[in-house]
Amino acid sequence: MRAHPLEAVRARINDFRAVFAIPAFATYQAGNFVMTIGFWMQRIAVGWVTWEMTGSEAWLGLVAFAELFPSLLTAVWGGSMADRHPVPRIMYWGQIASAAVSLLLAVLYFTDTLTPVIMALAMALLGAVSGVLLPARLAMASYLAPRKLLPSALAVNSTGFNLSRFIGPALAGLLLVVGSAGLVFSLSALGFVVLSISLHRIRNVPPQTRRTPDSTPVRLGQVLRDLTATPMILGVIALQLAQGMLIRPASEIFPAYAELAFDRGEFGLGMLNAALGVGAIVGALVLSRSRETREALVQILVMGAVFALTLIVFALTGSFWLALLVLTVHGAAMSSSNIAALAYVQLETPQDRLGRILSLYTIVFRVGPAVGAFVFGLTAEAAGLVSTGVVFGVAGLVATGLLALYLLGAQGRPRRAEGD
Repeated sequence: MRAHPLEAVRARINDFRAVFAIPAFATYQAGNFVMTIGFWMQRIAVGWVTWEMTGSEAWLGLVAFAELFPSLLTAVWGGSMADRHPVPRIMYWGQIASAAVSLLLAVLYFTDTLTPVIMALAMALLGAVSGVLLPARLAMASYLAPRKLLPSALAVNSTGFNLSRFIGPALAGLLLVVGSAGLVFSLSALGFVVLSISLHRIRNVPPQTRRTPDSTPVRLGQVLRDLTATPMILGVIALQLAQGMLIRPASEIFPAYAELAFDRGEFGLGMLNAALGVGAIVGALVLSRSRETREALVQILVMGAVFALTLIVFALTGSFWLALLVLTVHGAAMSSSNIAALAYVQLETPQDRLGRILSLYTIVFRVGPAVGAFVFGLTAEAAGLVSTGVVFGVAGLVATGLLALYLLGAQGRPRRAEGD
């Protein structure tokens, strides 16, 4: 029998309480929340300064590409590190490096020496650091929380990340109006420092999920062989790639939508990102519980389809307030699909290879949007925002349908043993 709704809510609240009762997890989340607010503030400032300097959708896509693409070069190394070393230590040094990049942007802005090319180079450096860090960041929940609480821990991560997506853009929009982008970059650097302090406090915490470090040198080819032996995980990650290339890039072009489609400037940019963040919070809180394999796949695929459909509607609407409503649904579908996909991958992957599989997840999660944003920006400049949004949304919907057929077919297929 299906549980009573109130019982399900009570069980979910109890899971959240159990997760926050883990001191190291609570310490990490506090610092991570501050950092992600600064992260989203910086994303808004980077996009807006780039738009002010160039007035070009193509440049917006290029800067997004510059930040995300270097992950391809550094993620496998980061995944190998996450399998060999405590992930809080990896995260600690990464925050120090990220703070240095943000501080550099602030100095360049205040000295009036920031150019589009320098912005792209700084974002490329930040992207390289992020590529090393993201496998550790994705593994942090399974490192700090026991297996049975992993979906709830991931939901807490996502909720904090997306709540900051609501707060960060709103603060950035205000500071861009009454202050400057340099102030935003400075506060972002401070946020990275705050997280590094939290990580320093938990750097020696042992993992709550049993892990057997693998000392074998990791190469991309080996990671791909590990992945092809598990067709279900392969399909889920392929869906993340399709969403990253075809659906997520639209949010990287929000400065152009705010200015050209809705004529709302910095305020509109903050509101578009805030609506996306609010929806993502709703998706994380409502759809965060652990699910059986088939039920989880249905959630991933249905929410993926809604993610694509709402991009089409967003592209077609000319009403700013309707666009905000659509983006709220868009964000909910995005976060619920992403949480279910990440939980599925982490629960189905052997712990001794989790870091390396998450390194490929990192490549897909970052390189997909990088390539997509670059192509989306070029296409929007040539064909317009409306046509580009509709074409990318339809392509995303088709890709989701094809991968649904693959996943549902692969579900009954036995997993190949290693070495087959």
